Amino acid sequence: MNCERCGKETHFLEPCHPCGRRVCRACQKSGKLLSTHERRLICKDCWTKMDKRMAFKRA
Repeated sequence: MNCERCGKETHFLEPCHPCGRRVCRACQKSGKLLSTHERRLICKDCWTKMDKRMAFKRA
């Protein structure tokens, strides 16, 4: 499988919560585990957009 952000081939991809792209570990900026045991991630591209970053931090 290929990362939708950098194009690198990897075996483990996770979806970015704000944009929905499947990204590799190198493209993940931050992640957290919610109380419902759901893992939320944000990619480096979404981290630079303040509205998406603030929505990620509030969730």
